Amino acid sequence: MAQITDYDSLSSAINNWDERTHDADELIGLAEAEFRLYFGPTYVRETTATLAFTSGLATLPTGWVRAISVTHATGGPLRQTSWDGLATYDPYGVSGIPALYAISGTQIKTAPIFTGDLSVTYEGTLVGLSSSNTTNWLITYAPQAYLSMCLSMAKAKFEDFQGAALLRSQSLSTLNDLGIQATVARYGHAGMTIRGATP
Repeated sequence: MAQITDYDSLSSAINNWDERTHDADELIGLAEAEFRLYFGPTYVRETTATLAFTSGLATLPTGWVRAISVTHATGGPLRQTSWDGLATYDPYGVSGIPALYAISGTQIKTAPIFTGDLSVTYEGTLVGLSSSNTTNWLITYAPQAYLSMCLSMAKAKFEDFQGAALLRSQSLSTLNDLGIQATVARYGHAGMTIRGATP
């Protein structure tokens, strides 16, 4: 069986695992609705993407909430300024490497002469899978959570509510594990203080 890495491989896996033909879009949509309930309305996740700039402009990824950092491979991190402020500074940097960036609407802007890639770390929402958006951070880090939740929805459709509940529980348990790993990674180097304890 093929590895689950994107929308197409998930759609195939749903039918293969359940040995029936399903409307994959319907099940994926229902699974993502369940994920959003679990995460809550204000949930965002830090992720990194490579954006291709043409003449200093690029389109922000779908689900963008806010920038954490923008980095050039050799020039290092860029500093954020306002869209109008970008014109008042020297945005060209050294050898065409931009030093500043600005964000407005769905676009990110650097020096007008810059064409190339920048690494962008940002906070974003969970963007649903579709034929036009084939991957997101959840299918990358926890494809088993997607598959379990989709199969749960399929079981519920055929009124196997016990099987649906078990698969839903497995999926949410995976999401919980993923959240714990992210917390450990973020605070792994932090010291711990226990209130009231003495050395």
